[in-house]
Amino acid sequence: MRQTGRRSRRPVDGTQRGFTLVELMVVIFIIGLAAGAVVLNLPGDERAISDDSSKFAARLANIRDEAILQSRGMAVWVAPSGYGFEQRVGGAWQPIADPVMRTTDWNVGTQAITNEAQGQARISFDSTGLPSSPLDVTLVRGDRQIMVRVNAAGEVSVGGE
Repeated sequence: MRQTGRRSRRPVDGTQRGFTLVELMVVIFIIGLAAGAVVLNLPGDERAISDDSSKFAARLANIRDEAILQSRGMAVWVAPSGYGFEQRVGGAWQPIADPVMRTTDWNVGTQAITNEAQGQARISFDSTGLPSSPLDVTLVRGDRQIMVRVNAAGEVSVGGE
């Protein structure tokens, strides 16, 4: 006798082999989401230089405020590879022991350019928060540049290219 109608693709024992199209699409969608999250979290030139400039500007403002609060001279030095902080103690400059004000390197690929001939600049803040001189530091990474400026009144700003 001949069977008519559709034949079942399932094996006789009732087990299923392989994945359905919906299951495969869900897995591909999840992999796509994970790949998108990874790509968005990769630090590009713009994000890395923006992070460096924002952190540096915030720390400059913090050291200026600390000079006022502690009524003592505070200084920051800037080199092509990073920056650090010092305080005036007993007539001499000493590194600040506070972990927030530790010596910090720029992100890999970022360099600082100052107007100083040796490449390293230094600015100090007195107990009123006024700087010893204005300071312009240009951070360079790839083809991006951002300037961090301390003006004569001690105000810190982050500029464009």
